[in-house]
Amino acid sequence: MGVTVTEKAGVFLRRMIRFNGGGEESGIRLIVKPGGCSGLSYDMELAQDTQSTDRVFPGPGFRLHIPEECMVYLDGSEIDFEDNMMNTQLVFRNPNATSSCGCGTSFNVEGGPPAPAGGGCSKNGGGQ
Repeated sequence: MGVTVTEKAGVFLRRMIRFNGGGEESGIRLIVKPGGCSGLSYDMELAQDTQSTDRVFPGPGFRLHIPEECMVYLDGSEIDFEDNMMNTQLVFRNPNATSSCGCGTSFNVEGGPPAPAGGGCSKNGGGQ
């Protein structure tokens, strides 16, 4: 299945890549960490290179890197962007989430795998 990024989210994420010093070959690494109101939270970082455990998905104008161990939480998700009078934020539509907090950056997966140990599933295969 994988993870998809809408064009609106792509514009925002390409801007974030540039603002964080990334070049044409840079991407975004999406990880899941324990935390937030609901137990798990999304986190992103600049991906300068591909790690051995990364699954790489094409985004609009960049690549999305997701460590294999995070895919159980993220498979089938869509990342969108919302910009209106009330919010300017990335929106995660995650079919694996059984609950989420009001801010949309924290979620839970009931009956699924436990929260990642340490700092989450990351490029280092463990805590960040």
